[in-house]
Amino acid sequence: MDLQRFWDGVITSSSNLTRLRNEASALRDPLEFQRSQLTELASTEFESWTKESFEIAPKIAYRNGAPIGIPKGGNMDCAMVAAAPVLPVGYVVSA
Repeated sequence: MDLQRFWDGVITSSSNLTRLRNEASALRDPLEFQRSQLTELASTEFESWTKESFEIAPKIAYRNGAPIGIPKGGNMDCAMVAAAPVLPVGYVVSA
């Protein structure tokens, strides 16, 4: 599985719209996720959101440039690799 697919499925991998709506509602319920508590929502500009994501992705998703996994034999075309590398310890929890 590529990292994009992994991160897309962090919250849920369901395509059931009712389940997705229920999970989204459950995420909004805790006090710390109420709109008034999310200071990052003060900015409503898409450009600032993209800049924030651009800064966060290399640090968290790409582990500050540290290798996340390298296919066997250094082959960068994962389609040619029989077994993909395992994510490092703690990566899933961090996600």
